[in-house]
Amino acid sequence: MEVIYKTVAEALQLSKTNQLAKLLWRYEHNDKEIDVNDGEYKSWCNSLPKLLEVLSASGLDDNEIFFEYPAISTGGRIDAVLIGKNHLGASILLTIELKQWERIGDPNEQGITSVTDVAVPIANNVYDIRRHPLQQVRMYKDDLVRNNSAVKTATNVIIEPLVFLHNCDSPEQLISGFYQPWSKQSNLGKRLFGRKNKSELINSLKSMIIGPDHDFTLAFSQAEYMLTLADLSGLKAALEGKENADMIQDQEKVDLFIQKQIRIMKKLRQTGEKIPKQLIIISGQPGTGKTIVGLHFLYDYVRIFQKELDFTQMNSRSENLFDKVNAVFVLPRSKTVHEVIDNRVNISVPYLNTNLPHKTDLIIIDEAHRIQNVNEDLDVAFSRTNLVIVLQDDYQRVLPSEQGTVANFIKYARSRRIKYHYEELTVQKRSGLQGNLVQALDKLFYDNSDLSLDNSLDVCVYSDPYELEKMLKDDAMKYPQHRNKLVAPFDWEWKRTDADIVIEVKDKPNFVKAWNPMAGKQAEWYESKGLASIKSGAIDRVGCIYTVQGLEFDVVGCIWGLDFRWNEVKQDWLVYPSYIKDKRLKRLIEDKQISELDKKIVMKNIYRVLLTRSTKKLGIYFQDEATKKHVCQYLLKERNN
Repeated sequence: MEVIYKTVAEALQLSKTNQLAKLLWRYEHNDKEIDVNDGEYKSWCNSLPKLLEVLSASGLDDNEIFFEYPAISTGGRIDAVLIGKNHLGASILLTIELKQWERIGDPNEQGITSVTDVAVPIANNVYDIRRHPLQQVRMYKDDLVRNNSAVKTATNVIIEPLVFLHNCDSPEQLISGFYQPWSKQSNLGKRLFGRKNKSELINSLKSMIIGPDHDFTLAFSQAEYMLTLADLSGLKAALEGKENADMIQDQEKVDLFIQKQIRIMKKLRQTGEKIPKQLIIISGQPGTGKTIVGLHFLYDYVRIFQKELDFTQMNSRSENLFDKVNAVFVLPRSKTVHEVIDNRVNISVPYLNTNLPHKTDLIIIDEAHRIQNVNEDLDVAFSRTNLVIVLQDDYQRVLPSEQGTVANFIKYARSRRIKYHYEELTVQKRSGLQGNLVQALDKLFYDNSDLSLDNSLDVCVYSDPYELEKMLKDDAMKYPQHRNKLVAPFDWEWKRTDADIVIEVKDKPNFVKAWNPMAGKQAEWYESKGLASIKSGAIDRVGCIYTVQGLEFDVVGCIWGLDFRWNEVKQDWLVYPSYIKDKRLKRLIEDKQISELDKKIVMKNIYRVLLTRSTKKLGIYFQDEATKKHVCQYLLKERNN
């Protein structure tokens, strides 16, 4: 994970000439020209020097401090994290939230209904709704404990919060009156400091931290940081009012945009004005958490529109949920994702065009690239609601008949004269996700230009399927919480036997496996972990493209078949229909009405999906040597076992 950290003394010196702000700009935006009017850049220039001066005055010059540290399951990055030790020798992680606010708006006048929200003035009589800073630092702690490998493996680490409003004379506004509940939240209310509290803050820091902790700093800088579908369980807690829903840290901009649209819809309804139809298209490559973000939108709607609902008495099925909540999260296909969400969140998600409510405020369509008739399906959706959100990825279409592309959604909106808005989710390699792997695969499949694989995901190539299997099982025995799976294209028929997949191996017995279980048992297969997955045989069942699309695993072993290969003579990818055993895919690939280009794109998409299911390690076995040689030029870490 790529991170930025310095000693307090080094950072303070850099901040005096805005060099620290410039460093953070490059960290965030690479070679993009600095925008001195950018709000975040101005915050780095104005807020960080004030913080660093206080830390230096507290005797912490030698302590390391991290900036913009990823907090994957929250709605934003951590402004700063200071590392140190207390007088008992425990490692201290001080999560710091900085605010330039001078004051906040009256919650009653601004229609604030939750103590986790704050109205912040941004112009004359204009307010923006932001998260309460104490809610942010509380979420940071939960995120680090749950997802950060350095914190999870540490034997003695204490996470302390700090909110510093360096322009505010009355920070007590955030813990009094409407916000009184925060004063009762353990020591959170005592960790809020304003402009007039600097001496108190310095004394607090001196009593808390006595010196640096270089060993833990190193571990924290090398931490792995992952979020998987397992974290969808946070949504149920959110609906019950216990905690904010989990979502990926880089997506706050999109989330705030959706919140704004929901608030506009609520206001128009209150004033009796007509609510215009709107299509919001959200694209995201593997690793951006489309499903998690989409479910978070459902939470946003509940929090803004129907806060008074009591979800604690809900049954576990969606019939009860969607009777109470006037918004719906749907899937066009994706039976396994349906089962996993049902199992993890206790929400049985409807399919598009099946059991949709006749009238609803909001329809969220996940896996929208799998829609096969955009006009028909969206006409139905807009007959039930005025606001439709689609989450999709052009490169995850795995059948030529799947038409849910950005271009087709925009074409639909224009033809129906419906307002549309496009957003793209981001994934960054500093978050420990597989962003650079996706870029490498896109270069490999879509433009063939060179790109070195440079990210934390371990990618290895195996010359023997038995060695690929051994890698998966060795990891499962070592890590009891790992979900490890074999995946493969449809080069073998699905006969529902234990020997559907047979691969000849030189000087060894045939490699024989079964396909993944049928619907009804797929969530159990997905959830199987560690040694238990070996004992149950779940790890021996191979995931097909229709099953694994939309899911993430810890370690994946991908079998690259003979249906799609690199031709060295033609220097091009070729499709071999005779090796495709899925009847539906084979029929479409052989359909002369479908262009060869589209057929090839679909095959590229299939392998792109299969190769992007892992969050920690990817192993590949190739049946074709020429394909192996070509792909290894892009994925580099070859191991001939």
